[in-house]
Amino acid sequence: MSDAPCSGHTRWRVWIARYDRWQPQHCREIPPQCVAVEPAEPDPMSSDQAEQYVEAFNQAALAAGRHLWAIAVPVTIRYDGDCRPGEVLSRPVQSMTCR
Repeated sequence: MSDAPCSGHTRWRVWIARYDRWQPQHCREIPPQCVAVEPAEPDPMSSDQAEQYVEAFNQAALAAGRHLWAIAVPVTIRYDGDCRPGEVLSRPVQSMTCR
């Protein structure tokens, strides 16, 4: 993660990835090629949270000999469809929406 731009506002999404033909020796290594399987958690994380998650997951994967690896990816959060000041909000049965 140290190769990515450092910013107090950078968020990270941790993905679980599958790899072939690679033999990691340390939990901080990054595979030369892997395939994203699923997000590790539904929400983005801070740099510290992502680093801790990746290290813990990868240590467990190394110990178990699994071909899965946690990879942290910097993401940008967008609020497409968010409300704007002055918009009238209505309340449908299940959730709040902007109109």
